[in-house]
Amino acid sequence: MTRISKEVNLKRVCVAQKGNKHYYPKTVPRKRESMNYIHAAILLIIIIIHFGLTEDWIQLFGLYSFVIVFYYSICCVYRLILFIYELRHSNSRYKNNYQWILKAAFYFRPIAIIFLIVHTFYLTFYVTRHGFPKLQNDYWLLFVPFLFILHRFTALEDFPINDSLNISKDKGLDYGSGMAYSFFYGYLNYMLDKAGEPNKNLKEMMQCYESQHKIEFEVYKIFILIPKSLICFESVNSGSHLMDMCSTLPEKKITVAGVRDRVYKNSVYSIKHPASNNVYYVCTEYATPLKTFKEVVKHNTAHTDYYNRHKNDILLQFYLTLKQILERNKMDSMCELVFYEDRDGEKAHHDVGRILLSKIAEIKKSENSKDV
Repeated sequence: MTRISKEVNLKRVCVAQKGNKHYYPKTVPRKRESMNYIHAAILLIIIIIHFGLTEDWIQLFGLYSFVIVFYYSICCVYRLILFIYELRHSNSRYKNNYQWILKAAFYFRPIAIIFLIVHTFYLTFYVTRHGFPKLQNDYWLLFVPFLFILHRFTALEDFPINDSLNISKDKGLDYGSGMAYSFFYGYLNYMLDKAGEPNKNLKEMMQCYESQHKIEFEVYKIFILIPKSLICFESVNSGSHLMDMCSTLPEKKITVAGVRDRVYKNSVYSIKHPASNNVYYVCTEYATPLKTFKEVVKHNTAHTDYYNRHKNDILLQFYLTLKQILERNKMDSMCELVFYEDRDGEKAHHDVGRILLSKIAEIKKSENSKDV
């Protein structure tokens, strides 16, 4: 039995808002503040110390300008390497638009551009008046923490290709991984495993459907469609000339998060083979988080630009993470993920029925090879 606290005054356990300010209980995570003012303070302290220990301020400032411009040059060389590396993905991620790749590699925050312009001008001025700044300085080690903090203050790591690389590190904190975990534990897990009423897994539900409708499924799997464009039709057969919707598998009723007898059901479709005219029956549907993700990308939200820019990275991470979850929970035998390019060069949609037929043939071939 759940243990319920006898505490009466519960105002202090809830987040409260008065005007524009939020008040958080000590145990509830609060919004992090920007570190920029701390970075600026540290940079200022380093500069004050360094100038206090040095007699020739003009030369030291010229040396600072040189170090900053040199460090930015190194960053640009690194970004050039990433630009060349990213050319391998020019078709799949950038539609062969090399201008997009350049922008993704060489984007700088305005504050970084201002720093670079100011110190480039001063370095040019210094060299024309005093010659190249001498690199000897008794306190040169102070340049190390200065550049370390400057890198973060000007957000030199904040550019699209680097964001893509961070998403691909598979730390589970990206939006794609979050969608995958929510989709599995909030939906697929209930459908594939024994849960609710009736207490049957997907294969048993499909077998019940076969008995009721006198048909046979080609495979006891649900095909989860993951179209690259995020376009999910209201019914799968809307994207095919070969498919017809039949009905649904028997309903599952599960009480979840305070909602009693929530209904879960999966659609069944028939596919007419274009060559043999044989009819194949499959259980398939779109990955519903993609529909939500498309709405997020389409509407003007605080993160729309970021999601739109990294749509392909997020979608790939959704697929890879969901695949890992299914394998880890040993449910990949009942669920086939179909991640595919759903549009051709003329923007017409590829026939989903043909894609599913090729997947079925692939599965059958794999099963036959295991039996040999």
